[in-house]
Amino acid sequence: MMRRACLVLLGAAAGLVPTRLGSTPEDPGKTVVGEVMVTVYYATDGDPAAAGPKATVVGKTLEKRLRNEEKLRFKQYRLLGQDTQALFRSYENWAQPLKPSEEVLVKFEARSRPTQQATRLDLELWLSRKKILKTDVLLEGNRPLLVLGPEWRGGRLIIAVSLAAEKKPD
Repeated sequence: MMRRACLVLLGAAAGLVPTRLGSTPEDPGKTVVGEVMVTVYYATDGDPAAAGPKATVVGKTLEKRLRNEEKLRFKQYRLLGQDTQALFRSYENWAQPLKPSEEVLVKFEARSRPTQQATRLDLELWLSRKKILKTDVLLEGNRPLLVLGPEWRGGRLIIAVSLAAEKKPD
């Protein structure tokens, strides 16, 4: 009993006053400072139907952007999945763009205070539960990080990581 009273007094002196027994004040590290969007595309020079019935054709603007990158130049592109997750001030988060599958996972954490123009992230790409890429990246506005992924069904996966567009109030 005496020990607990001493711990409470020490905590109070340090400014750590619990609001309820077993709870802590709101964690500022969990403040949402933005959103990160992860998208998986299928690219092929063969039959795009190999991507499966749920894959959708990408828009002309995106197709042109992908073809402008020499290593990403293919005849056909399909959208396989997408996930948008919160970017916390100082906690990691995971995106799972092919839900419910865990074949492609992206772990990210803010390295610095994000601005509206850019955000620096620690980023990890996991395929089949194996980390295949770990990097520090600066994501800017409408410029996604494009990663040429593994071969898949006669084509290649392309993983795009970008800042999610801010939602405009209605």
